[in-house]
Parts: sequence; C-alpha cells; structure tokens
Amino acid sequence: MRNFTVPTPFTPEFITQLAELNSEFADSGGRVLELYGSFQEGAFNSARPAKYLPAVRREQFKRHVAQARDQGIAFNYLLNSPNYSNHEYTHQGRKELAQLLTLLVESGVTSVTVAVPYLVDIISSTFPQLEVVVSTIGYVGGLAGIDQYAEAGAKRIVLDMEVNRDFSFLRTAGLESPVPLEVIVNPVCLSQCHFKYNHNCVAALGSQSLLRGGVGLPYNQYYLNWCYLRKLSRESEFLKSPWIRPEDQHLWEEVGINFYKIAGRGLPGEEILRLCRAYLAQSFSGNLLDLLGWPHWLAFRDNGDGTRLPPLEVFLDNAALDGFLDFFAQQTPTCRLGCKRCGHCQAWSRKALRFNDPSLREQYIANMQRNIRHLVEDIPTAEQTEAALSQWQQQAARQVIK
Repeated sequence: MRNFTVPTPFTPEFITQLAELNSEFADSGGRVLELYGSFQEGAFNSARPAKYLPAVRREQFKRHVAQARDQGIAFNYLLNSPNYSNHEYTHQGRKELAQLLTLLVESGVTSVTVAVPYLVDIISSTFPQLEVVVSTIGYVGGLAGIDQYAEAGAKRIVLDMEVNRDFSFLRTAGLESPVPLEVIVNPVCLSQCHFKYNHNCVAALGSQSLLRGGVGLPYNQYYLNWCYLRKLSRESEFLKSPWIRPEDQHLWEEVGINFYKIAGRGLPGEEILRLCRAYLAQSFSGNLLDLLGWPHWLAFRDNGDGTRLPPLEVFLDNAALDGFLDFFAQQTPTCRLGCKRCGHCQAWSRKALRFNDPSLREQYIANMQRNIRHLVEDIPTAEQTEAALSQWQQQAARQVIK
C-alpha cells in the first residue's frame, strides 16, 4: 500500500474532497493516510516562513483534525524547524513545548514530525501518545542515521531527499531499517545542494515568534536566486532534482518504500488535490514542473530599468520521461561523485525540456546574476530592513482562514 501524507490548507471543504479522492482510488493500492500542517508561527514552529502558512486558530485547528479523523485520515503536526534558538533547553521553553504537545494530544493529533534529535527523545519519552516522525531536515541518508533516530524514539523517518534516487542505499535500508521509511515525491531542490541546510534554517526563523515581529524575521532571495540561476544556466539541473514521477512510484515500492510525502504547504486546496490525484492515479499528462511548485524563476522578471520581462515558460514533458528513472534503479549511479562520467540527465534534458524563448531565458539569467550581486555587495539601509519586516507581517496577516 502506498500511504500518502499531504499538506492541508485547513479549509473544511478540503477534507471532504480528500475523502472523495480516497474513495475514488480505493482499489488503486494508494490512499491519503494523513494530513500535515502547523500553526502559522510559534516559539516551537515549523520550517516554513509565516507569510506562506495558513493562520489557523486553535478552535479551527481542533475542528480540522476532528473532521479528518472522522474520514479516517490522521494528522501529523510539523515541529520540523532545525533550530529553536536553544529555547528547548530553558525552563520556559520546556513548559511551552509541553503545553503545545498537550494541545496536540487533546486535539487528536497522532504524530509529530521533528528535525531536532533532542526533541525526538523528549516527545517519544514524555508524550508516548504521539508517534515521532523524523523530518527530511534531519538529513538521514545513511544506515547509521536511521539507527540513531530509531534509538532516540523515532517511529518513521522521512529520508534526506539526496537519497531519493540512490537505489543501492534504498534497497539495503528497506531491508534493514527498524522503522518505516518515507520519501518526498515532488521536491524542487537542486540535487546535492549543500546550501539547503542554511536555507532551511532561515526559512524556519521566518515563523519563530521568539524573534522580533512575532511572526519571525524576513530574509532575502539569495538562496532562491542562486538555485534558479543554476537551473536556468544548466538545464539538466531540472532533471537532476530528486523528484519521483507519478508513473514510476513502483520502483520505490519494489525496494520497500510504502510512505510518500507530497510537498506543497502554502498551496491552495485545489492545487494540493491536483497533486494527490496525479500520485494516486500514478499518471500525469503535461508539464511535470506543474507538480513541483510555482515557477520560481518568475520572481526575477523585473529589469534594472524598471521594465518587466514577459513570462519565461519552461516545459518538462512528462510523456518524454518514460524510462528516465529506470536508469537509477537499474544502473545505480553514484550521483554524489558528480556527473562528469555520466551525462544521463543532460541527455534526457535535450529531449524532454524546452523553453518558450531561448533569448528570454538569457535575459532572466542576466537579471538573476545582477540581483545576486546586489544582495551580496549592497548593505540594506535601516529603512529597507524595517520595510521588509513590515511587508512580512502584512503578508502573514493575510493568511487568515475563514
């Protein structure tokens, strides 16, 4: 059975629609097992910035969890920030953590996803009603890491995305892991990105209420800019990202992976349902990038002279990717050693990826190069910093659930 855990927008109609999907695909070998989400901000927050997250209130949260439970869908709460400013080591911090966990238990939450090892042990020891799941931000990509977290009390582990296509590891881990393993099916990150740890840290600080502003501190586009500059400059990076096509899930089932996470917190309900349908149906037609998040490169349309570039369209033809992922399962390349002697993703990008306007692509690249130099070389003024914080707070305030 393919068990899916999916993000929730916390709207009442979403659970009804999700239950209908489960009913429709009851004989498919897949089901939505649980929802995941969190409050918008807090001292113990999740790894996403507040401005993207639904501002769900406590009573709304409790009703949502109960509604899901009535439909046979569990709820997984995200406490997956990689850092809590050492608040978990203080008297006040431990009290606040216990209060939050008590609220989760009383609300009917069944599991909690965490990235901090200390919290794995705390929760599994003091709140055994809650199943502890290790976040992908725990960066577990080896058997030793699986054993460490299992010994600390973890009952399931979401693997580091970097091992999504490492079938040598997955086969061994599937046999030897003492706990179930889970993979994220639609990550958009660069493969082998060593900037992601800090990117996750700054994103998490964007919803930490201990910090000035109440809804975390803003950050700039440095990492987003760097990621998409690399992708537009080297088109094979779109294929190297460790996503899993809906049609190819059987490759992971065959090595013992039965839990699949769909990324997309902050998306509207209809978009999340579209993702669920594709993976439950094990079929998708069109641009595979539509399953991998919004077109981030469009954030860099503005030219230095105040004009704006037309939209750049990037199309990754899912139909042209039949057989692409078989290579990783059958040939088991060691991708962490680099691509110089391989060329698999580069070859497939030539036949599956296209841009609506190559010259426009170069203009986007120029904008990104200029923007990244600005972010690195220019010190923001105090007024710009204050304006960024104000804008952040306003964006977070607009995420109210009605």
